[in-house]
Amino acid sequence: MKWNLLGNINLLIVDDDPFNRQLVINLLGKRENINFIEAENGKEALKVLEKHNIDMILLDLHMPIMDGYDTLKSIKHEVKYDLIPVVIVTTDEEEMNKLYSLGADDFISKPFKLSELESRIYAHIEKSQYRKKYHELSQNQIQKTLIESKERVSEETKELDIQKSYSLESIEKSQKNIFYSMAKILASKNQNLDNIKIVALLSKALSLIIGYNKQQANTIYYATLIREIGTLSIGQKVPLSFNFSDLDKETYTTSILTGYQLLNSAIETNFIKVAKTVILQSQEHFDGSGFPKQKEGKEIHNVAYIVSLVESFNALLSQKSYLNNKLHTPQEVYGVLEENIAQRFHPKITKLFLNHFEYFIELREKIIKQNLIERE
Repeated sequence: MKWNLLGNINLLIVDDDPFNRQLVINLLGKRENINFIEAENGKEALKVLEKHNIDMILLDLHMPIMDGYDTLKSIKHEVKYDLIPVVIVTTDEEEMNKLYSLGADDFISKPFKLSELESRIYAHIEKSQYRKKYHELSQNQIQKTLIESKERVSEETKELDIQKSYSLESIEKSQKNIFYSMAKILASKNQNLDNIKIVALLSKALSLIIGYNKQQANTIYYATLIREIGTLSIGQKVPLSFNFSDLDKETYTTSILTGYQLLNSAIETNFIKVAKTVILQSQEHFDGSGFPKQKEGKEIHNVAYIVSLVESFNALLSQKSYLNNKLHTPQEVYGVLEENIAQRFHPKITKLFLNHFEYFIELREKIIKQNLIERE
């Protein structure tokens, strides 16, 4: 292990027992590049995170005021802390499963062994630094893409300077045009435009059935059109999958956060709010098993549930079944969606969708045919 290559490390030790904190410090004392910061409970830890650039957190579970569970939830719900690895002190397998679902990166047991403690810290810091470098490269690519995209949009859009003197309606209309133009250029490069359109149009149709008005449905349509702008901006292919591997989730999470940050600098119109919600939450699941924040139930917005359901519907119809190596039949897709009610998908929204299943099958076919005609 080449510790000197890691540079200075800020390690936050969160434990209400001062002896345990001191033990970690004593064990790692010879590593001069590690700076130790201590907190007695989760509340103190969150204050430390606001004031310091922390590289890794060693978190105990059982503490007064705010325990490890609530602390982990708070940390993993903040986008700005996504690249900080959190290692939990526990050996309980049931707790491990629960904590993994909350976003824990690793586990270590007491009494601490120096070799294990060092290897875990080294591995997670090295991985975190790699992800930070990748993220920085992604941001540079975003800036490059922004410049290229702006050069290719219409002269009217290029020259439009969105200022506070404009009405919110004008600002929102301009945002839809600009971001969709960018997404369209990027998607055409990656040959993903057809699936992006399909999901956006089906999401609009479902939102109208659920009870959104035409203006709201139109906003959902545009928000869905640009939901993959982070993925496309860093040159990745838009994933068309019902299930993601752990590696896929990690890669796609970077794209999600990239897209969110790209929109986060824009004026906060209703369109931007909806678009950020779609980007951040459309891979979350009703039972909390999704990503990137493991949100569940009412924590997830209905708009995100709509896009998630439609995206899964389209992905399943576009992929081969593992049973017979043929494209999924509509009946198979219906069964998969029904099986995932209250697990992956919102119960009421899914049942409403399934009640109109034939309509969505026909609508999807019409959209595909129309896309083919437009390309000819």
